[in-house]
Amino acid sequence: MEETLDDERGRQQALAERLAEVVAEEEGSKVDEQVFARMDPEDVALVRETLEEPPVFDEFEAAEDAGFLSLEPDEEEQNEVEEEIARLQAEIAASQRRQLAYERYLEALDS
Repeated sequence: MEETLDDERGRQQALAERLAEVVAEEEGSKVDEQVFARMDPEDVALVRETLEEPPVFDEFEAAEDAGFLSLEPDEEEQNEVEEEIARLQAEIAASQRRQLAYERYLEALDS
């Protein structure tokens, strides 16, 4: 049971790290937009070029997917991010509950 508890602790840690990544990505775009609002338009254009630099595509694919360069998240993407955050938070809560049960089991064995 100790090994199961350790595995669950590791799982919780991985979930917490992924949650932090998702939140950082979400907050990063908001921070960018706030910073861009205080910058000269020419500087913003240069920075966006760097942030939005696409991988090497042939011209046909790049023209077909030109809309993917926008930094503005659409409503569907925003909903997906919020759903992922909620899912990760629920997984972390479930993991913590399992850990508590495992710890109580081990304590009961010792008594």
